[in-house]
Amino acid sequence: MTAYKKLTELFKQVSTFDEISSILEWDMATMMPSKSRASRINQIKVLTQKKREVLQQIERKDLFKKIDPFKLKSYEQKNLMLMKKKFELFLFIPNNLMLKNQRLSLECEGRWREAKKKNNYNLVKKELLRLFKSIKEKSKILSEKWEVSEYDALLSLYDQSFKSNEITKFASDVESFIKNKYQAFSTAHDKKNYVEFDSFLDEEEQFELSKFVMNKFGFPFSKGRVDTSLHPFCGGYSDDIRITTKFTKTDFFSSFDALMHETGHALYEFGLPKVFKNQLVGKAAGMSLHESQSLFLEMQIVKTKEFNIFLEKILKKKFKKSSSPWKSQNLYNKRNSFKKNFIRIEADEVHYPLHIIHRFNVEKKLISEEKLINFLPDLWNSEFKKIFNLEVKSDNEGCLQDIHWFSGDFGYFPTYLLGAMIAAQLKKALDEDIPDIDQQIKSGNLKVITSWLKKNIHAHGNKFSANEILMQVTGQKLNSLFYKNHLRDRYLN
Repeated sequence: MTAYKKLTELFKQVSTFDEISSILEWDMATMMPSKSRASRINQIKVLTQKKREVLQQIERKDLFKKIDPFKLKSYEQKNLMLMKKKFELFLFIPNNLMLKNQRLSLECEGRWREAKKKNNYNLVKKELLRLFKSIKEKSKILSEKWEVSEYDALLSLYDQSFKSNEITKFASDVESFIKNKYQAFSTAHDKKNYVEFDSFLDEEEQFELSKFVMNKFGFPFSKGRVDTSLHPFCGGYSDDIRITTKFTKTDFFSSFDALMHETGHALYEFGLPKVFKNQLVGKAAGMSLHESQSLFLEMQIVKTKEFNIFLEKILKKKFKKSSSPWKSQNLYNKRNSFKKNFIRIEADEVHYPLHIIHRFNVEKKLISEEKLINFLPDLWNSEFKKIFNLEVKSDNEGCLQDIHWFSGDFGYFPTYLLGAMIAAQLKKALDEDIPDIDQQIKSGNLKVITSWLKKNIHAHGNKFSANEILMQVTGQKLNSLFYKNHLRDRYLN
């Protein structure tokens, strides 16, 4: 067996341990008894130690030095580079710090669930302070080893396509555009007619609607399932996708939109190249591209006028909704209404990027000035006031609303902004490649979209960066113009 083949076999083992961890973490967020967390943390710790043992074999056998990259195919060369990057984490981060960081993130996430239920940040403050301290330790080590800023070191754990200076430019451009057009967005909203719904969809009906549309996109329920949790997410792995959502009686399209978002993630995982299963080159090309797939379905497809025409037909046929509030134009207007609010996942597309930019600003301050973590609600609220001019009244409206920081994911939020921008750029290419796409959507022929995404994005796995894929599909690197044009078209027309 060649050194490269041996290396890929060992990384296949690491991938399998990751899959097991993912299912255990899904169970922890959905069905696990509340008093079982300590045992589950120990189980995941054992899996982490097993992964480390595999990586120690690579170190002992010095496999990387035995491989001549020039004898490898292009996909294998990229795979080798990705394996080296992951191996560096094992080399650079001490085992005790890695295990401590993992344990603290799982403990903190558990306390966040309790704090969120009771709307009280102080219930999780102690755990978050410990977790953040361990993340800072990790960021300092990686910053020195990779010769980047501490924040860029954290960003690269989720996406290696964009640096913080690039994200700052995108964020500044998008924020300036929204502020300059804000009054126009508001005026256009006031001119539209909105008829309140005269009935509702209960939880079972919301679920039935979501599953129907998921099937239309080609989600294979034989390899995936949907459950409820405090925060929607997509977990599992490419042969066993686990999606969660939460149902709301007062906003019955909130769960639907969340499930469409998570379906985008799931379809990406299902569409990855099977020939490179369990290899890093066969996995997703960073979380910005991953979020682009979820935001593509959620914002670029299911909120369009064309989809709402199809939605009207479903609601009439399956749920007997035929009165004027359930007509396509009203559905479109209400599902794309324009209003400030405190909650990111409930935001319209104009305010959504502002929510992400707010978190991006807070993250940069936290990483550059560690002591600010002691005053997270105050920092959150003051930065929120700067962007939204709203006073945060409770922790659940503020820093407790997202799970990310409380599970250790500092550096993740920018991928949502980048993902929304990528999605808009891809939608333009889809329109050009499939001239009758609007009619296809009206007819509910949604698998044509999934096939296009699989061919142009999913099937490449991690061979190309986000910008390389955009160059192939759209002819240019990430450009905020497409996103700004999208917001104009949807909210000003």
